[in-house]
Amino acid sequence: MYEVAVIVNGSPAAAAAGNAAATSERTLSAMAANQADKRAKRDMIASVQSWAGRHPPRGEPHGKPGRSEDGARRRREFDGGVVTSVTPMSAAGRDAVAVMRTDAPELVVPQLDVRALARRVALPAGLVAVAAAVVLCSGRLGELAHAFERALSADWRWVAGATGSELLSYAGYVALLWFVAGRATRRIDARRAVEVTLGGAAATRLLPTAGVGGAALTLWSLRRAGMERREAARTLLTFLVLLYAVFLGAIAASGALIATGVIDSSGPVTLSAVPAAAAATGIGAALALGLHRRGAAGVAGEEAGRLRRGARLLGDATADALTLVRSTDPRLLGALAWWLFDASVLWAMLSAFGGAPAVAVVALAYFVGQVGNALPVPGAVSGGIFGVLVAFGVDADLALVSVLAYRAVAIWVPAPVGLLALPSLRRTVARWADEDAPDAAAQTRTRRACSAA
Repeated sequence: MYEVAVIVNGSPAAAAAGNAAATSERTLSAMAANQADKRAKRDMIASVQSWAGRHPPRGEPHGKPGRSEDGARRRREFDGGVVTSVTPMSAAGRDAVAVMRTDAPELVVPQLDVRALARRVALPAGLVAVAAAVVLCSGRLGELAHAFERALSADWRWVAGATGSELLSYAGYVALLWFVAGRATRRIDARRAVEVTLGGAAATRLLPTAGVGGAALTLWSLRRAGMERREAARTLLTFLVLLYAVFLGAIAASGALIATGVIDSSGPVTLSAVPAAAAATGIGAALALGLHRRGAAGVAGEEAGRLRRGARLLGDATADALTLVRSTDPRLLGALAWWLFDASVLWAMLSAFGGAPAVAVVALAYFVGQVGNALPVPGAVSGGIFGVLVAFGVDADLALVSVLAYRAVAIWVPAPVGLLALPSLRRTVARWADEDAPDAAAQTRTRRACSAA
């Protein structure tokens, strides 16, 4: 079933007799049940090398030391052989290797690292200290004092409402994820959607995950739920298409209303017209890909370029999103709730500290500022929102204190709850793995039986 390549004294040899060890019941069951590429290959190599130690080259007594100096030398050479590759020679063997190669990479949900958290907080704290020093040195201490005065005189009813709005925002995210992922796998129910959503929020904001945040944790969870790699990626992308359709639509609508003069504002036209045009272009491109893929069949082959495969995957996800929209499931409103209630936090903070501008201006500032999430620069979101608000006539001190308060609520309200969700998510994934192990072993035995027949 397998051909095992071995290096003996620097030259390759086909260890045909080693195939028996490589295809044993024990090895193949471990391969399929484990579903971990590196571990399965390591077990197979160890099995073949162990067999090599028990079966010396021809001319040696089985399992006994060589009786001649030449025989002992040959045995040492064989014992020192290194397995360099494992090649499947039958359908069952190819199936087993395919199981290993399509498994999701190991991703360990991390524990809270207080030192790493302190390091993450150190940079924003340092930036705040530098900004305060600049204000003090520039002689504009009065503006800073005015901002603090606004903060102390805030209407705390608006602040409490902002906290509730943030929780409702996450409820919308959970509902949409439950709807989209739940249609692909029964394992993602409402509770699992809560675990994935809040766990992703905590991993992004508090834990040293090297960039693994909400989307990456969601993809990993879908893979652990038993979905194939392409199916999991397509499901996640469908979810993101639905979510960001509202994002781009809000930019296009608010920007168009301001640029055409329907909403009276003192800001520059280009700051509203350019984002609106870019958002409309993005919506049109995604719709074109989705409508094209609805009439097409098949998937991009390996020979297709990466850009072409990505475009086809986006088209498939957009087509799936259009199909889901026609279902009129109320959980689709979760996409609207995610953005609406989060933007309401910013509006509530502006109202709490002095007075909010027109709703279209707040919406444009919020959504354009969110583009800063794509920039690997600390404070990009806050800076973007602050800049747009000031450009449209909001007082700098009001914009500063409101944006900082909005970011504090958006980051720290879900984070403690997310920390509680991470252990539950780890237990859920472990239970899925235990449930899948017997099925994987049974599939391996079935493949082997069919191959033997």
